[in-house]
Amino acid sequence: MDAKATKILTLKAGKPFGLEFHETSDTSRFIEPAHKGPVMIYLAPLESNGEGNVWFKIFEKGFDPKTKKFYTEELMATEGKMEFAIPEDIPAGEYLMRTDILALHTAGTENGAEFYPNCVQIKLESEGKAKPKGYAIPGIYSPKDPGILINIYSPVTSYKIPGPPLYSKELGTTPKNQDGQPQEEDDKP
Repeated sequence: MDAKATKILTLKAGKPFGLEFHETSDTSRFIEPAHKGPVMIYLAPLESNGEGNVWFKIFEKGFDPKTKKFYTEELMATEGKMEFAIPEDIPAGEYLMRTDILALHTAGTENGAEFYPNCVQIKLESEGKAKPKGYAIPGIYSPKDPGILINIYSPVTSYKIPGPPLYSKELGTTPKNQDGQPQEEDDKP
């Protein structure tokens, strides 16, 4: 990983901003329609170069039991466009922001899930003083995690988003995800 980007995105903590995902740079199509699954977003301090227990999850969205759709299906309807805000208590500084799109169309067998990671460099403006717990990437996912090894062609009624817990101001981590569903911290590094 190279910690020196040619373009740096400046963002303000707590203020919503837009992200766009596209299958290729010359199309408005987000992803192959069969590629259903969650989206997770992480930050790591730039000076870490993304190495060690430095990544913390700031966004996740998986399966909506009311609509029976995965978040990638929502993004398909918006041509890959989404909005979210970095928590306002995250300290100012330069970060690597990693987005993980997980396609579950072949996840019924071990090592069948497909990850689509992407990284950008950001400069965050903030008054925050938080010290989120970090996790190492690789190391946050296992091929046997319930959110990675799953047959989405059987009726899905609930879904556990893989990876470490979502960062929360109150606890440093939280037992609930952005969908308000319980999420338990597991023993992965």
